[in-house]
Amino acid sequence: MKKTKLIAALLAITLLATACGAGGNNSANTGDNTASAGEGSGKDTLTIAMQEDATTLDPVLQNSIYAENVVRQIFDTLLVRLPDGTMENRLAESIEQTDDLTYVVTLKPDVKFSNGEDLTSEDVQFTLERAAESDSYAYIFEKIDPASYDSSDPLKLTFKLKEADGSFLNALSHPAVSIVDKKTVEEAGDAFEQNPVGTGPFVLDNWTKLDSVTLSRNENYWGEAPAFSTMVFRIIPESNNRMIELESGQVDLALEIAPNDIAKIEENENLALHRKLDNSIHFMGMDVTHAPFDKIEAREALNYALDMQAIVDSVYMGVGKVATGPINPNFDYSISDELQPFARDTAKAKELFAQAGINEGDTLKLYTSQDQARKDMATIIQSQLSEIGINVEITSLEWGAFVDALENHEHNMFIMSWTPSIVDPHYTLFSPYHSKNAGVGPNYMFYANPEVDALIEKGIQVTGDSERAAVYKEVQELLMKELPTVSALYGEQVIGTQSNVQGFEIDPSGSNEYYHIQFQ
Repeated sequence: MKKTKLIAALLAITLLATACGAGGNNSANTGDNTASAGEGSGKDTLTIAMQEDATTLDPVLQNSIYAENVVRQIFDTLLVRLPDGTMENRLAESIEQTDDLTYVVTLKPDVKFSNGEDLTSEDVQFTLERAAESDSYAYIFEKIDPASYDSSDPLKLTFKLKEADGSFLNALSHPAVSIVDKKTVEEAGDAFEQNPVGTGPFVLDNWTKLDSVTLSRNENYWGEAPAFSTMVFRIIPESNNRMIELESGQVDLALEIAPNDIAKIEENENLALHRKLDNSIHFMGMDVTHAPFDKIEAREALNYALDMQAIVDSVYMGVGKVATGPINPNFDYSISDELQPFARDTAKAKELFAQAGINEGDTLKLYTSQDQARKDMATIIQSQLSEIGINVEITSLEWGAFVDALENHEHNMFIMSWTPSIVDPHYTLFSPYHSKNAGVGPNYMFYANPEVDALIEKGIQVTGDSERAAVYKEVQELLMKELPTVSALYGEQVIGTQSNVQGFEIDPSGSNEYYHIQFQ
């Protein structure tokens, strides 16, 4: 039997952790948090302006970048993908694959949860089992054979997959399998999502819904202590208000800076601008189970009715890249560079809308969150459709209410983005387009097609590059014929900070580890 060490070698990849004061390589640290990097700066609170609130802080229930941004400060995964794309051990000392199906996880010793309980292999097994039984993440983790777990050694867990999966190591870095304390979860039940307990550098202090999330330093943290003792996420939906708070020094870091505010940051010596093309795709989805978008003609008509290049140029002003297909070009096997966006043809759009039963004067319902760029996009879409006689009623809601509305089919159309936490083309397609996720974010198109399902499932099982490329090319071309979405933008993260914020690097996943930050 051939034995291959897959993760132990990753311990050598510590450049980012060293530069940022990360907790990824801390075997000599015993959890003494009395001295921290950056001590003496005089600043002890990091304040972050975030657009939307989390709906839960239970890793296996969360399904948005807003929740992930908080969850990643409270919990640790077995391993983590760094912003530069390399993988690094976190709670795992090593992860060894002894054959195509068998994995052996060895845990770092002397790691405690924030409540003082020891981390054991039983907690890791429990975490993986929860994920395998969850609504949102079963499709990833139900591949583990539940009868194969062996957690008899407190620091070692062995398990087998039911079938080979070339992306599974990436999956172990997913925030959904942030390791939880089995005892606490079983005792807390549903209350755990508002009272989380993890092994990360921070603990939840206070959560005022739709206002703020306050975290304090975890005194039982196994790694290097952060340079500050308090982290505050302030929920500020309006981008101009986030910018005002950044300019006035009321926040240290502001997420999702609007394109028209970029120059303000660049011209302000007290501020710093951070930009990186990310792994997201922004799109407008259509509810394909209800009229009028249950008809392909209506979906084609919408694509022909819109000038997406003009919309993106107007709203995003050079941020990101106009999307041409369902897979972001950052991912292997994307054919986005081979595809051309729809050319606007209002005459053809009118003809196709009429075939689908939509005539001049009819109204379509477009839902969006409170993101300013998406609201601006909705307004231009409304204007362009009005040019062919179609009315658009725009509803903008805070994130939780927005998701509830989509789950209840209140929309004809909606604007959203999707950033898979696992960097593999399978995951950029599975959640939005597989029938298992119809009605689960981001598949609020309620899209289901057995042929698409089969191709998505085949793509993760084949191993050769040429085979995977052929499968993913076919599924992308099929989705461009079915058109459950209008592709809009491959995203770019734009974040503003105070100039004294050091050690911050944008993660293209859409959520970040902020505890590496130091104040100059």
